[in-house]
Amino acid sequence: MALVGRVLTVECPCAGTPHEADTITFRPVMPLAGGVAGMAAIAAGAQALGANFSSIQLAEYVFPVYLAHAIEAWTFTGADGAPVPLTDGDAVLPFGVKYAIADAADDLFGEEISRPLVAMISRSYPSGPTASSTSPNRSSGRRRRPRSAPSSPATSGATGP
Repeated sequence: MALVGRVLTVECPCAGTPHEADTITFRPVMPLAGGVAGMAAIAAGAQALGANFSSIQLAEYVFPVYLAHAIEAWTFTGADGAPVPLTDGDAVLPFGVKYAIADAADDLFGEEISRPLVAMISRSYPSGPTASSTSPNRSSGRRRRPRSAPSSPATSGATGP
C-alpha cells in the first residue's frame, strides 16, 4: 500500500482478483459535512473513552467518517465486474483494505478535522493563573511562626530575690 499525493494504491481485493492493484483517490479537501461529522466523532469518542484513550480506540469513531466523506473515487469492482459504488465499500471490502483507506485519510485530513476542534476547546477554557495558588503547600499544614529576636541574659531585665 502506498499513498502518493491524494491517491492510495492497494493490493486488489476484488472478487477473482481481476487486476493487481486498486486505487483510491481522496477528495482535495474534506467536505463540510465530513469535517463536522469528524469533529463530532472525535468529541463523542473522547467523551465515551475518558481521558486515557489510544488512537486506535478513537479510530472506531473517526474512521467510518473517512470512509463516508473523504473518498472521491476508487477502482474496486464486484464479482460481476461492475464498479463498487462508494456507498457500498464498507459492506463489501475486506477490513484490512478499509482500515488502510481510513488510515490514509486520517493522514490527509486528521489535522484538518482536529484543528477547529482544538481551537473550540481552547476558547472554552480561560488561560492565565488559576483561582487557587499553585505553590507547594507545607506537608504538616501548620504555618511557620515568625522568628523572634534572640534574648540575652544581660538585657532580659530579670531581677533576683
